[in-house]
Amino acid sequence: MKQTIKNILLIALGIFLLSRLLNGTLSFYIHPRFNVLTLITAVGLAALGIGYAIQQYRQSVHARQHSSGHEPDHAHEHAHVHSHDVSWAGLFLLALPVVLGLLVEPRPLGASALQNREINLGNDVSLASASAPQGSELSVIANAGERNILDWLYLFQRSTDPASFNGEEAHVIGFVYRDDRFADTQFMVSRFTVSCCVADAAPIGLIVEWPDTAVLTADSWVEVTGTLQARTFNGVEMPVLVANSVSPTETPSQPYLYQ
Repeated sequence: MKQTIKNILLIALGIFLLSRLLNGTLSFYIHPRFNVLTLITAVGLAALGIGYAIQQYRQSVHARQHSSGHEPDHAHEHAHVHSHDVSWAGLFLLALPVVLGLLVEPRPLGASALQNREINLGNDVSLASASAPQGSELSVIANAGERNILDWLYLFQRSTDPASFNGEEAHVIGFVYRDDRFADTQFMVSRFTVSCCVADAAPIGLIVEWPDTAVLTADSWVEVTGTLQARTFNGVEMPVLVANSVSPTETPSQPYLYQ
């Protein structure tokens, strides 16, 4: 019986990984660069479970043939021994990711994950323990309106004068974050950067000034368009995005920015 359960769980785990890969939710947990390895793993687990099932079936048929011929049932004894190769603890470990994956809705990190973390704002400034963004595709992004939050922070860190960005237009997408350090007309449009998986996820953001900030819901995703202006926030001068418009938007299919 244990052998049968093991076969089913191996196949189920392979199908589960494949489903998460196909519906895009795997990127909520690991960098897309690992998609090929995940695909190989999913196919390998399913193939292993199917292979074990075929082997078990053949052993069962062989045992019945010998039993019907009144010969010593060595094959049956052999199959019976192998049926105990896996422990209940091993079966539990195989079942755990599938069960948790089905019970817990996949979702990306959001505002609640920012509590007690430093948030990188560029210019070596942080809000609250995120490392500075390392690397960006900024060199190929000529249009400022196409730069994401990570691109802007990378630019800020290369400059010693926040005022040098005054008047530059910006268009970014992120989720809303606020705490008691923000004025009534301020919030932060935020994203997480990921190098490998969510274990190393680091929050980043741009301070936004908008008169209707009070109507925004924390953790909701917004699309912000405006111009950058040097402002003082929390006693530090930095580029702040003065918004012309802030509109609700859907969570991106790729919610993280990858380094």
